[in-house]
Amino acid sequence: MSNIIQLLERMGQDAALQTEANFDKAITESTLSTTLKTLLLNRDNISLKRELDVCPDVVCLMVPAEDEEPTNEEEPKEENVEIKAVVHG
Repeated sequence: MSNIIQLLERMGQDAALQTEANFDKAITESTLSTTLKTLLLNRDNISLKRELDVCPDVVCLMVPAEDEEPTNEEEPKEENVEIKAVVHG
């Protein structure tokens, strides 16, 4: 497993592997299994994920913070609100 990780890391870091010839050469010269080489050369991402048993799902959960209870120093201030109504007849 570490061989494929090292190769994928190298492919991400080495700009020379962006050309098709260098890409193919790096894969064929690697010590990966024939199956992995074939999947990489065919750029079959779905089958590669299955072969490596990669779980691509990422779950994010956001929970609002609880309000802190006011201390004696921080008494909540009451606001005086006047409500006025105008009636037209």
